[in-house]
Amino acid sequence: MVCPPGHYDVRYAINPWMTGHVGDATPDAQRQWERFIELTGCVADVEFVQLSQAEQTPDLVFTANAGLIVGNLAIVSSFRHAERRREQPVFRAALARAGFATTFLQQTYFEGAGDALFDRVRPILYAGYGWRTERGATLQLQEIVGCRVLPLLLADERFYHLDTALCPLASGHVMAYMDAFSPHAQTLLRRAIEPGYLIEVGVDDALRFACNALEIGDAVIMHDCSRRLRERLHAAGYRVFLTELSEFHKAGGSAKCLTLKLEDGPAAGMAVATA
Repeated sequence: MVCPPGHYDVRYAINPWMTGHVGDATPDAQRQWERFIELTGCVADVEFVQLSQAEQTPDLVFTANAGLIVGNLAIVSSFRHAERRREQPVFRAALARAGFATTFLQQTYFEGAGDALFDRVRPILYAGYGWRTERGATLQLQEIVGCRVLPLLLADERFYHLDTALCPLASGHVMAYMDAFSPHAQTLLRRAIEPGYLIEVGVDDALRFACNALEIGDAVIMHDCSRRLRERLHAAGYRVFLTELSEFHKAGGSAKCLTLKLEDGPAAGMAVATA
């Protein structure tokens, strides 16, 4: 699920990336978004479901935050910041039209696939919390998703959503900027992911939103990264594609933030929620 950036701009500051960009023009956003969608369609066999963006929801373009897909159930986001709560009914209606049963977590903030990412091989849901999603959300998710939930405290406000600091890949590798996490969360990640499969990203790549990559099979689509990271990904069997997304960095998002996979859930062989 994607949303064209017809009304996208930076109208408020709710993360460090937005600070200093409020009111800035985003003249190339539409062009960058169209090239991103075109590239994604060329390198992977995907079908796009498009939303229409309303004028009062400038961040609706970041559809990863719509919710978490678990089989045929969509757990719709409950946003921490009031500025984004207008998006909730829009996302819920869109997911219902797409055929999903929809629900919310109870009495907690939860920001969907921005903070909850399924491992592609292991029966694990990585669940970030701290800046947006609350710890209580991770406990509720454990009752729903049918696999282990690994709660990860985010410690650097620049990486306010889990998907800005961690990216599970198709063959079991996981890209991660470890300094975005608390020491305990780093320990949990190292225990969960075998050393040869944990691809540690440096701060320069993290600040280019390398971990906010869109992964589809062996294709990894991102704004930019270092030659070293590209070579590491190539060696692990992935095809890396770069596309300019700097206009969206002004609001703190990149490739992954601009998409929500409508076929998602625990790794093969695990239980999947039905509603």
